[in-house]
Amino acid sequence: MHLAVGENTVIYGFNVDLPPAVKRLAAREHVEVRIFKVIYELLDDAKASMEALLAPEIVETEIGELEIKGVFRTMREEVIAGGEVKRGKVAKDLLARVKRGGEQIAEVEVSSVQRQQQEAKEVFEGEMCGLSLRTKKKITLEIGDKLEFFTRELVKKTLG
Repeated sequence: MHLAVGENTVIYGFNVDLPPAVKRLAAREHVEVRIFKVIYELLDDAKASMEALLAPEIVETEIGELEIKGVFRTMREEVIAGGEVKRGKVAKDLLARVKRGGEQIAEVEVSSVQRQQQEAKEVFEGEMCGLSLRTKKKITLEIGDKLEFFTRELVKKTLG
């Protein structure tokens, strides 16, 4: 018990009784004691506790690519531009890497997509569209820049 104090440690017991003196000591020292009668429950609990310690994995999924054909307005936190979808699709709320000559210069988020001056849910390969892009800092897009669209999500790791 003394080794477990202050370390956020869990003490597991299987098929044993916890004496009242040990129960009081554990409560006083803020040490968690878990007693199980079924071994599978103990193993499941230990596995869940270890999985909770794992950092989630960041998974990015490529969605599409667009080439900038025109830049209409540049503000501190927004850029309005137009272009042609070269691959995949473009949709609202996607993230995008802004690339110039193969080098990433910024990361933005698509706040709206328009096709023929009307709000569009998605625009697909071969189509032209207008985009409103949210930025964290002012960026200057140029004709010929590429936008690589993707999603990013946190996936909880498991022990298998």
